[in-house]
Amino acid sequence: MIVLLAALAEEAAGLRRRMALVPEAVASIGGPAYTGQYCGKPVALVVTGMGQQRAEEGIGAVLAQLPVTAVISIGYSGALERQLQVGDLVLASELIGLTVPGGKIEPTIYPADQELLRTAEETLQTAPLRVVSGATVTASRIITTPAAKRDIGRQTGAVAVDMESYWVARAVANRGIPFLAIRAISDTQEESLSLLHEILDEEGSPGARRLAAHLIRKPGSLIALARLAWNAGRARRSLTTGIVRTVAAL
Repeated sequence: MIVLLAALAEEAAGLRRRMALVPEAVASIGGPAYTGQYCGKPVALVVTGMGQQRAEEGIGAVLAQLPVTAVISIGYSGALERQLQVGDLVLASELIGLTVPGGKIEPTIYPADQELLRTAEETLQTAPLRVVSGATVTASRIITTPAAKRDIGRQTGAVAVDMESYWVARAVANRGIPFLAIRAISDTQEESLSLLHEILDEEGSPGARRLAAHLIRKPGSLIALARLAWNAGRARRSLTTGIVRTVAAL
């Protein structure tokens, strides 16, 4: 079974519909799970929640309960290179862990499964989107400022940053399970995400009360919020296209 592991329900929404997946009971995960067949292949789409702890708990539960043959970490990423634009797709050639932004880099770097990576690169050559392969880094929190993104890019040499992929790669590395991370850029290197700290709940979703309170305090931020929503929609469409094409080719 090919397992697609996302942090947020929003990241998984397009895939659930496109692959016609149905709810599945998987205990001890932070969010919903769905299973089904896509192009004749058994697929599970699992939402874990954000960050290291939930990613590790989620992949642990999946490995204990499902017949896993490959794991693909999916979702949104922030760009660490100026050339990357919203909607670009990043295939992680290797995964770097960063315990604290600007601080300790985890000693082990996990390479992507070369067969999965090659298959994804070949099948996405004809996709109607820009695809980049390179190292990615997993940070302990959302990187909100352009300066922090530039610093992490210089420190690690990575092209994009997320909050889960490294920990998933580490969990499957000693089990001989093929692993790949496919991420869609949702914010460029020069875009600020500072307002997310005020509106996101612990699940990484914009809580209605938080959002309303924020808009009351800062009504001028409505334009910035609309842009973030547009960026997320574009990233979701790219992610959905990239994943369905890759799964079909496996």
